[in-house]
Amino acid sequence: MTDFKSEYLNTKQFRNSNLIIGICLVFSISCLITTALAAEVYNYALGTQPVGTFISAASAVDNNNATFAQSGNIADSPQFLTIDLGRELYIGSVKIYWNAGALSRDYSVRVSRDKKNWFTEFSELDAGSGAADPSSNTVVQIISARRYTIPSRYVQIYIPMGSSASSSQVGIAEVQVLPAENLQFSLLEVTPYAVGNNKAIIVYKTSIGAVSGQVLYGRDPNRLDMVANNLESGVVNSATLSKLDPNFVYFFRVRAWDAFGREISSGIKSFRPPPANLALYRSASGTFSNLPPNDRLVDTSKDVLSRTTDGVTGYFKGMATSGSLRSKDQQVTIDLGAVYPLNSVVTYWRALAYPENFSVRVSDDLTSWKEVGIKINAGEGAFARSDAGDPMRVVNTPLTGQKARYVQVYVEKDAPYFVKHANWDFVQLMEVEVYPK
Repeated sequence: MTDFKSEYLNTKQFRNSNLIIGICLVFSISCLITTALAAEVYNYALGTQPVGTFISAASAVDNNNATFAQSGNIADSPQFLTIDLGRELYIGSVKIYWNAGALSRDYSVRVSRDKKNWFTEFSELDAGSGAADPSSNTVVQIISARRYTIPSRYVQIYIPMGSSASSSQVGIAEVQVLPAENLQFSLLEVTPYAVGNNKAIIVYKTSIGAVSGQVLYGRDPNRLDMVANNLESGVVNSATLSKLDPNFVYFFRVRAWDAFGREISSGIKSFRPPPANLALYRSASGTFSNLPPNDRLVDTSKDVLSRTTDGVTGYFKGMATSGSLRSKDQQVTIDLGAVYPLNSVVTYWRALAYPENFSVRVSDDLTSWKEVGIKINAGEGAFARSDAGDPMRVVNTPLTGQKARYVQVYVEKDAPYFVKHANWDFVQLMEVEVYPK
């Protein structure tokens, strides 16, 4: 296990130490020649190759406040400077030295793991509120990271088009990306979150974001010969175990690594897959009867509602789209064919269109309903991939032996929901599974 400081000392890019040889008089009698290690400066950005709309962008990471990276005209287009740190790291703060005569009065600092999905640390920042440094004609501003426990690879200074500034072009002398210090990496929780008869999603939480992880599993605790790699890594991690047999108990162990290569692992845990999915191929009714709008590649050959219980989760063949949540309540009701004591209901939502407040209800007669799960946010479910590779959010709703024949997934009119496109007013359900006690 590599500790935090050793990681920096062993990383050439991030160390800036000088060996100082001094001669000291000791009581005017003898001389002592000593060596001392100067204070370390851990600047992730130093020597990287920034990209963006700034001219001479490399001047912003050369440790020389006398040279400036200069933006284009803010009135014409957004301006940005993106720094690739080379790997995922834990960012404690971003320190920016602005040209005192060319300040942005409205900018954001954003971070990303993949340069596609950006998270804004702070927006509407005013460089004019920073501290002046007359010696270099700069204004210094330090932005503390709010998401420091989540590793990021990219840092971006973003200036909206037409935003306020002291001139039409702004200048940056230096950007320093400084580490979050004294971070401990440990396992907080490990859960067989959604267990089906042939697959299971293991969810585990770590004290800081993991960069990668895996679950080793098998039928023999002394021979965990199957591996499921993380589908999603971070503070909340998930991996899907496949090819399970409900006739056996399965054992598993979690392993995870942080951005410094430190490894943690769990003890061996176990679970038993439940019997067959009661909802599979059962009759479904309701308002999830639409196909994705304006998509000619989607299979139109089978009934839409039947896709919620067909065991298929692919976008083109196995997904049902609701009606408008702005118009009326949306629901899918599944007839199990008989009354069963129930253990759990598992719902699979497309990660681009899911409800942030839905309910699971059960009934014996389609008249009297009991809510067994309320105010459920699908976005907090486990991450998984569909048969075709589409991102999904999987929600496990536990029951305690409640007996019912009918299971309903219910989304109230005007309930909050997440969608990829602003003009969407629907949610998309891949599958509903119901498991007996």
